[in-house]
Amino acid sequence: MNNVQLSIDKVSVKYQGVTVNFYNQLALSFRDWFDIKPAIRHKGYVYHWNLTLDDAYLYLRYQPWWQKKSLKYTLQIETHPDHLVKFQQLLVALYSHSQKVYFSRCELAFDFPYPMSNVFIASNTGRNMNIYEGTRYFGRKDESKAHAFCRNYDKKAEQIAKGIQEEGERTRVELVYRPDVGEYHSISAQI
Repeated sequence: MNNVQLSIDKVSVKYQGVTVNFYNQLALSFRDWFDIKPAIRHKGYVYHWNLTLDDAYLYLRYQPWWQKKSLKYTLQIETHPDHLVKFQQLLVALYSHSQKVYFSRCELAFDFPYPMSNVFIASNTGRNMNIYEGTRYFGRKDESKAHAFCRNYDKKAEQIAKGIQEEGERTRVELVYRPDVGEYHSISAQI
């Protein structure tokens, strides 16, 4: 097992109390800098942005549908940890215009140098395994928003489908960790 690689694929942070006025200023900036408009969706958050700088990305969502009408809403960002530095100026501005900042989710990826048939995963919480399009999921789809979730798939096949050739086998096990609402960890230091 010494060839197993661990990486953090994605992190998500929530900024609470971001004013509509500040968000509108950001939205105008995004249109100027990135020449994009937000996607408006009816699930989760109202406004969705996909910002890209070179090879770095930042998903930004604002105003959860469930929040009551207000002058301040929650804003959530999601990106790969290596991309945070590319968006540092934006993140510092968000931090200074928020009432509270919380870590909300991360995805850990374990890459095993074996085919999926040689990787055994079992749930110690009694969750059943489901298979969809070759990916194994532990728990029902609605449990993916629970405090922990696991999926397992053939990473080599995924890379080949993208036109990337790989030597050897690679099976990925992803663990999505979300703290319980009462366990949100406040971020008090600037990024």
